[in-house]
Amino acid sequence: MYLTKLFPIKMGLPGFFHPNLSLLNRLVAVSAVLALAPAAVASELTVTVTNLTRATWFTPLLVTAHPASFAAFTEGAAASVEIQSIAEAGDTTPMQALLPAGVAKVFNPNNGPLKPGSSTTTASFVGGSGTANSQLTILGMLVPTNDGFVALNAIDIPTAPGTYTYFANAYDAGTEANDEKKAAAGGINQPGMIFPAFLNDTTGNLSSTINPAATGFANATKEGFVHIHPGIIGSAPGGPSALDNTVYRWLNPVAHIVLTVK
Repeated sequence: MYLTKLFPIKMGLPGFFHPNLSLLNRLVAVSAVLALAPAAVASELTVTVTNLTRATWFTPLLVTAHPASFAAFTEGAAASVEIQSIAEAGDTTPMQALLPAGVAKVFNPNNGPLKPGSSTTTASFVGGSGTANSQLTILGMLVPTNDGFVALNAIDIPTAPGTYTYFANAYDAGTEANDEKKAAAGGINQPGMIFPAFLNDTTGNLSSTINPAATGFANATKEGFVHIHPGIIGSAPGGPSALDNTVYRWLNPVAHIVLTVK
């Protein structure tokens, strides 16, 4: 009613403006209508990640809200060196450098690796509705694996406030054969798995469920493209795999993710 008192004309569509209104009055009318329209407000986001595996750790996670024009990887395509660095060495630094300017990101919300069965929640960050950063991506290496990583890849951030639940799969970068043996050295392009200190038992020694002297699977070959990880095969003690098959085997999904949009 306020508008009709200011502008005693019919507001129906079509014919919003009366033909006798001056250009100035038309502009004033438009300004008044736009003032009543809700403004696009940036969303405040928090993400909680839970490791669903029994004995596999997640390296420090990268959580980012980014434009729809960016994707960390494409399933079925060859992995970039940035994904290889995450999947083989747990290093998100190259991927962080690749992110477009203006993204929102949270690195290492757990202040260290995320152990099996544990959860971590990010500090709040801005993204989604009202910003250019409409997509959410989460990345981290699975340890121990040859080139496995957990990922939520460029999903749409919901525009409505609420709590949203996702289950994240493990992916295989396809950059290394899944031979399940110990690597001679860390870093990328080093065949085998790394066994960081966080895999040690309470005595500070490598867990007895890991055999660093295992020969590995001789017939394993790298796939050459990113795909859903087939999981750890493992073997009985003394077998070809460095990993005990009663402890380290897992199936997808490997993570439970809760996104809160405010």
